[in-house]
Amino acid sequence: MIISHKILVSAASLSALLFAACGQQSGDATVDPAADPAANSGVAIPDEPAAAIETIAKELAAGNGDVLWQAMPATYQTDVNAIAQLAGLKVDAEVYDQSFALLGRLAEVADKQKDFILNTELGGAQSGEQVAKLEAAWPSIVGLVQTIASSSIASSAGLQSFDGQAFFSKTVSELLGHSEALSTFSDDAMPLSSFKDVVVRALESSENAATLEMTAPDGTVETESFTRVDGRWVPVGMAADWQETIANARGQLEAITAEQVAQNKTQILQLVGMLNGVLSQIEAAESQEQFDQALQGAMMPMMGLMMMQQNMGGGQQAAPAMPMPSQP
Repeated sequence: MIISHKILVSAASLSALLFAACGQQSGDATVDPAADPAANSGVAIPDEPAAAIETIAKELAAGNGDVLWQAMPATYQTDVNAIAQLAGLKVDAEVYDQSFALLGRLAEVADKQKDFILNTELGGAQSGEQVAKLEAAWPSIVGLVQTIASSSIASSAGLQSFDGQAFFSKTVSELLGHSEALSTFSDDAMPLSSFKDVVVRALESSENAATLEMTAPDGTVETESFTRVDGRWVPVGMAADWQETIANARGQLEAITAEQVAQNKTQILQLVGMLNGVLSQIEAAESQEQFDQALQGAMMPMMGLMMMQQNMGGGQQAAPAMPMPSQP
């Protein structure tokens, strides 16, 4: 994995996941679209390519998710907003909103029953080291889910009025804030705080093209070619694929019919109701034995959900995964 992708592993992957997930719950700040984006974030991204990429890395190390939005070319920003808003028009509001409400409830119950979750032996006993890592990361695990479940994309109305700048400024920044603890679960993940020490230098540079060498804190060195789009430096591969990726995403969404959306609605809502019932039993558990029994009771609804997703194919609630900026 090249360094520029490592720099975005926490933010871009999570953000893409949000767009692919099944009154307004948005906690995102309202941003004046006429205002200068750089002034809103407090960050000026340099014109020089190496300085631009290094600035983005250091801002991410500081937990500033807004810099990812500012790093996108203006046309890309327009595309992201348009795709999210179109997805909001295509999903079934009741199914979508109840699904995210269930996600928020899951986080609440998990936080309340943390000790039972950490001590369950269903699925196999965990080592003391694994439990300790999980316990240390627990606030961030729960916080990450709560951030998603309370964001602007957690309701169909929020999607319809999606504002990428507000979303990245608030929601993605919060996700970045949880990423440090979560990086301990992967030997491959570069902790967010280490991004501040990434060194970038230009091997070749012209007005609209650059080849950059990026050195990670561990000494790993990678090179990548960038091109300038709307005054922003974008990896060459991403720039080449962007229009096709956006066209495919728009085509998939526009092809969704009302009949497809309604096809499995009753079954999905019944399943959401079942899962809410199981969560109530898990929440009410007062012993490890009661908790384990309630957790076993969740297996059947979960199997039903997986089978339903397989049967639905691609025509129900999921929006296409959004392309994300691949620069640091």
